[in-house]
Amino acid sequence: MVSDFERHAIQRVVDQAAALGVDVPESITKLTHGEESWLGGAVLWARAHPDYVAVGCCWGEVNKGTEGCTCWVPVFDVVQKAPIPPTSPQDIQAQKRMCSDCAFRKDSKERAEEFTEEALLALPGAGTPFYCHEDMRRPVHWEHPDGRSIAGDPDDWQPPIVRGLPYRIDGRPGLLCAGWAARAARAGALADG
Repeated sequence: MVSDFERHAIQRVVDQAAALGVDVPESITKLTHGEESWLGGAVLWARAHPDYVAVGCCWGEVNKGTEGCTCWVPVFDVVQKAPIPPTSPQDIQAQKRMCSDCAFRKDSKERAEEFTEEALLALPGAGTPFYCHEDMRRPVHWEHPDGRSIAGDPDDWQPPIVRGLPYRIDGRPGLLCAGWAARAARAGALADG
């Protein structure tokens, strides 16, 4: 799945390319409009089995090939409890400290490319929330109705999202990222004066 900050970063690069007169492939521009099929067993299977012949099991596969198959079902590593909506702003809290793999750490993979780093670091100043992945569910593998199975991506966090708010496994609202919260606090302090 392409996250909001990755989509923002891609859009910035597309805009820069367009300003320079560089043609951008449609497959890239679709990423900024949520039309990508990066998520799920179909893409993982297609990448791992490039010679697999599509059988046309669904309209997605007929139309887009193996990567477009919509039949894949995620199998999660835990049982997700029903989301418990917040009743007050205090129900939305920040992680106490940065995770070892926090996106806001200088050596994170999210900051490895200049355009994703720039998009990520712009979020706190814009007031766009960024949530910690800890205690969120992810598919450990994907299953196809024809019996195929493939391991999930360890970075493919898929919490239920209700009205833009992700929920942890226990049903509570996701925690704001500690790295994001620290930068947002500094941005607020600078804006106040």
